[in-house]
Amino acid sequence: MKHIKKIFGTVFFLYSSLSAQQAWAPYERQLWVRPVFVHSEYNSAYLANNHSSYDDNVRINAGSLILEYGITDRLTADVSSGFGKLGRHKIFDRFFGTQTTPESPDKYGVLDSRLGLRYKLIDEFDSKYFWMPTISVRAGAIKKGDYDRNPQALGDGASGGEVNLYLAKDFNFWGLGALGEWSYRKRQAPVPEDILYYGAFYKRFLENIFFTVGGRGQIGQGGYAFADPRQEPPYNYFDLKIPDLTTGVNLADLWVANDRPAWGRKEDFHNVEVGLGFSDSFGNFYTVFYSKTISGYNTAKLETIGFAATLPYNL
Repeated sequence: MKHIKKIFGTVFFLYSSLSAQQAWAPYERQLWVRPVFVHSEYNSAYLANNHSSYDDNVRINAGSLILEYGITDRLTADVSSGFGKLGRHKIFDRFFGTQTTPESPDKYGVLDSRLGLRYKLIDEFDSKYFWMPTISVRAGAIKKGDYDRNPQALGDGASGGEVNLYLAKDFNFWGLGALGEWSYRKRQAPVPEDILYYGAFYKRFLENIFFTVGGRGQIGQGGYAFADPRQEPPYNYFDLKIPDLTTGVNLADLWVANDRPAWGRKEDFHNVEVGLGFSDSFGNFYTVFYSKTISGYNTAKLETIGFAATLPYNL
C-alpha cells in the first residue's frame, strides 16, 4: 500500500483540459510541476442540433504549465496558464471560389489562467474503510486570456469562478481504479454557466504502466442556440429582413453584433478519452492521450492528441 500511495501521488492528469485538477494532490511541502502539450483538429462542428462540415481543417496547438503546491497534507494551492496558436484556415471554399469565407490568419494568444485552493476531505490511503474513495473539493478563479475571439478563439474570453468535486479510488485488486469529477463554472455575461463532468477507469500493468479510458463533457446551463435568431429553424426558411434605419445601418444586424456574440451561445460536448502512462523510478509520470468529441451542441467536433508530465519535487 505504501508503494501504491507513492505512485498515485503523481499519476493522473485529466487530460481533456489543459489545466484540469484531480482528487489526489501533493502532500505538505511537495510541488508538482505539470507541463502539458496538445494538438487538436476539427473540420466539422455541431451547430445547435445540426451538423456542419467544413472545407478546411482548423488546427489548434497549445501548451500549459500547471503548478500545484501542498500547503498541508490536505490543502493544496494551484495555478496554471499557457500559450496557444490557432492555425490559418478558410472554413468554406466551394464552387471554384464562388462561395467562400475570408481566410483567418494564424493567431496566437495567452490562454485563460486559473488559480485555486483544493482541500482533501477524505484520503482513501488513511481510511480504515477499504471502500472509501479519496474526495477533494476545490474553489478557484478564472482570468480571461489574451486572444482574438473572432471568428474562432482559444477560449471563451471571460473571467469568472468555479467550484469542483473530485473523486478517486484505487480498488486494490487487478490493478483497477476509477476517477471522477463534477464542476460548476460561472463567468462574465454573456458567457453561460456550465456544468462539467469526468469519469474514467484505469488498469495498472507491471506496477508502473497505466491505461485509462473514460469520458468528459460539458452541459451548458444557459445561452442561446443561434447568435442570430434569423438563422434558427423555422425562421431560417423565411427571408426575414428588417429595413435599414439609414443606408447601410440595419438595427437587427447591429443588435446581433453588439448583444449576441458567439461566445454567448449554449455549448455542450461529450468526449471519449484514452491514455497510456508510465511512471519512472524517480516518481515522475508521463502520459500520451487521445480524445474525440462524439456528440455536442454548438461545439467543434474535435480530435486531440497530447503529452503531459507530472514532475514532483520535495521542498
